Amino acid sequence: MKILFIVPSLKNAGPVLVANDLVHQFVRHGHKCKVCYFDEIKELDFDCDTERIVINRKIDFDEYDIVHTHGYRPQLYVFLHRPWHAKAKFVTTMHNYLFDDFSFTYGKFKGFLYGMLYLCVNSRADKVVALTKDAQCYYAKFFKARKLTYAYNTRICDYSLDLTADEKRQLQALPGCPDVKFCIVGDGAVRKEWERLAENLGVADRVLFVGYKKAAYRYLPYFDAFAIPSHSEGFPLAMLEAAAFGKPIVASNLDVFKEIFTDDEIAMFDLKDKKSVATAIKRVLQDKETLSCNIKLKYEKAYSPDCFYRRYLEIYNNLLAEQ
Repeated sequence: MKILFIVPSLKNAGPVLVANDLVHQFVRHGHKCKVCYFDEIKELDFDCDTERIVINRKIDFDEYDIVHTHGYRPQLYVFLHRPWHAKAKFVTTMHNYLFDDFSFTYGKFKGFLYGMLYLCVNSRADKVVALTKDAQCYYAKFFKARKLTYAYNTRICDYSLDLTADEKRQLQALPGCPDVKFCIVGDGAVRKEWERLAENLGVADRVLFVGYKKAAYRYLPYFDAFAIPSHSEGFPLAMLEAAAFGKPIVASNLDVFKEIFTDDEIAMFDLKDKKSVATAIKRVLQDKETLSCNIKLKYEKAYSPDCFYRRYLEIYNNLLAEQ
């Protein structure tokens, strides 16, 4: 099978990571893949040829069996250039809860407009893949049932990777501060706000910000537990990384988390209830070994790279079999 993936860039970001994992699995199983991208950002290496493209230059889609887009611009490209009688089948993955996410990022009015525009450009996809059953139900309001399906993500972790000497020194400073409780890996628009908040609350000595780190899952072996206090998630890649390492997980009680993990596998809390957060943390510490074992087994059974590959192979084959 020949598959073309189109992504915004080769940036180390959620949707592109999913495409990277897909390419890795399909190349590993003997399929021929290519990745096209728009922005000159190269943070990820792909196991296939990559090519930078521009929005107004056409690709010969008939060279491929499947064209799989991730993100607005990739799907806009398909919307503009897909032939009316194309041989290839076109797939797009929706990586979030569109209107919820856009409203949170841009405000309700702009979020609604951007969301409608996004739905419009996805109208020319043959198959729209949501990340969970819950997300599939969410998009059932906007797409016909035959056009929708779902596929759980995976995360491919290189367990041989370790921290650099400098990164280890940062963590080795923690024992010297016995009250340190949190290590936050990553950067973003709210980092400064969080740092100010820690200072204002007088807990700055209990929070370590290490900034953006490539392959951040390398830090997981050094932690007792993983916390993901999200307000909204399409599919939690960082949570899958923690599960792959068998780390007990404390998570907000989102529907997506309830779908993919049970109370026997993670400890959930209500973001609006401080007491429930403390209760969840205490449970993780008390039941560490059981939760660690359960979460690792669930990852291997339902969210492993092989499960991920087989699900997308089924989606592609079913689509190609349609007349």
